[in-house]
Amino acid sequence: MKVAITGATGFIGKGLTDILVREGHEVTVLSRDAEKARAVFDGKVKAFKWRTDNEQELVKELEGIEAFVNLAGENIGSSLWTESKRNRILESRLSAGKLLTNVIASMRTKPVVLLQASAVGYYGSRGEEILDETSAAGKGFLAEVVRKWEDSTKEVESPGVRRVIIRSGVVFASNSGALPKLAMPYRLFLGTVMGSGKQWVPWIHYSDELEAIRFLLINKSASGLYNLVSPNPARMSDVCSAIGKVFGRPTVIHIPGSLLKSVLGKMAEETILTSQRVSPSRLVEAGFEFRYASIKTSIRQIFSHGDGE
Repeated sequence: MKVAITGATGFIGKGLTDILVREGHEVTVLSRDAEKARAVFDGKVKAFKWRTDNEQELVKELEGIEAFVNLAGENIGSSLWTESKRNRILESRLSAGKLLTNVIASMRTKPVVLLQASAVGYYGSRGEEILDETSAAGKGFLAEVVRKWEDSTKEVESPGVRRVIIRSGVVFASNSGALPKLAMPYRLFLGTVMGSGKQWVPWIHYSDELEAIRFLLINKSASGLYNLVSPNPARMSDVCSAIGKVFGRPTVIHIPGSLLKSVLGKMAEETILTSQRVSPSRLVEAGFEFRYASIKTSIRQIFSHGDGE
């Protein structure tokens, strides 16, 4: 299959690209720095410049692509949510979606499928409520961003393109994302729980995240919304306890939510402190089998053997 990927050099994109290349798919990376992207993948992928002023060039180069994966977007956790940061978080997603939609509309032969990245931030903080793909949107900055992000490629469905939206949870890996940040205090003998510890964390193992994306990409009957989270959500205290057991260190500090909000503002309120008890109902119904469904065994495996690849 000929696959084009935006955001291919990112946390999720790189792992997915590596899998698809190993399986023999022809992968084209769309990047702001095409030369760097080719180097990242040792020349095993094609790479084209990804910018808004070369739309017609992209149409020509991408003719014949059968599948698009849109993972492009500013990292929400890389810095504080200043006004400029919030603008980049939103605009990076909307501009990528708009460009991809325009490119597909101009292609003579349409792709079979577009896989659109999204996030469980759509649901907002909902306490103990069990959330599946039928649950309504929540409130807050991230919920608004995610709603617009999903809508940014909606028009590709008109000519019959199968569109899959993946609402990813907190992806746990050994060297990127949230888990290393949660583990750092334990490495320093300062095991810490953020907030009350009662908030639900909609986590997923890195390997299951990648395999779920691959599964939905090639499954011709898959379309619409899918929550990419473990079938066993865990409370923050359970996540921290599992980390502590791996390193043989106790939890000694609880940081109140009020303190986190005073330092990080809305960023803390909508990430660290949010409670989302999310279920992967449609993914399970589609026949996907999780390799790492338990928080304890997943964290032990990640820190003992890497990310499971």
